[in-house]
Amino acid sequence: MKTTYKGKWYEFTPEWSGFHLAYHLAGYFNSRPMLQIYFIWGKLFLYLPYYHYKEEIINDISIKEKRRQKLNNITGKKFEPKKIIKKVKYDECDPPRYGIYFHMNQLGINYGTKTKLYSLPWALDWVRTSCLKKDGEWMHETKKNKHYDFWDKQKWINVFFEETYPYKYVTKNGIIQNVMATITVIEREWRWKWFKWLKYTRKINKVIDINFNKEIGERAGSWKGGCLGCSYTMLKNEKPHETLKRMEKERKF
Repeated sequence: MKTTYKGKWYEFTPEWSGFHLAYHLAGYFNSRPMLQIYFIWGKLFLYLPYYHYKEEIINDISIKEKRRQKLNNITGKKFEPKKIIKKVKYDECDPPRYGIYFHMNQLGINYGTKTKLYSLPWALDWVRTSCLKKDGEWMHETKKNKHYDFWDKQKWINVFFEETYPYKYVTKNGIIQNVMATITVIEREWRWKWFKWLKYTRKINKVIDINFNKEIGERAGSWKGGCLGCSYTMLKNEKPHETLKRMEKERKF
């Protein structure tokens, strides 16, 4: 269990943190501004001894204003409430912040209430989705050709490779669920965003896409519902039905 050390002017949690440097106009559960410092290991928050203020416009609801509204209603004049500009402290509800951070291969820049994200050169970018056909050939969907709608099973019936096998699932309580599993084969490829021409940067994931003819899993038949479909990664030189049988032994729903 992680431990957070707290003082009047700081909070520190010793754990892996990534990189994040930011200045918040208000801190968490504290109206004082805050410095957020994450540098690979350790999460540090430093609270500063002053406040930032913002202007809020509120309506004057004094007795005088209520009388003026009532008089205008009688005379038929348009009533516009008097505005009062009030300075209030920023609070922890999404205050403006200014900083920089890295997250999931992206560079983030905070400026006020806005955040701009930039993909880093080695961020993976989708290149293609390929489906195996009955004749053993592949059909490819790319950024230049996105109209295939591989998700529409009826559109590709009798075109894509498809096999159906019995599938048995045993719940934690020992209840046996027997269903039929229909599988297809899908392969997806990603490459580094700035270096797509380099083949060694590519990441390829080949899976079987599975549809069950009825619910299975620990929640089958309950209001939460069981599983009707999923996918499972194929191993090298593994055949589709072999992947399904391996999933039958390994996976819990």
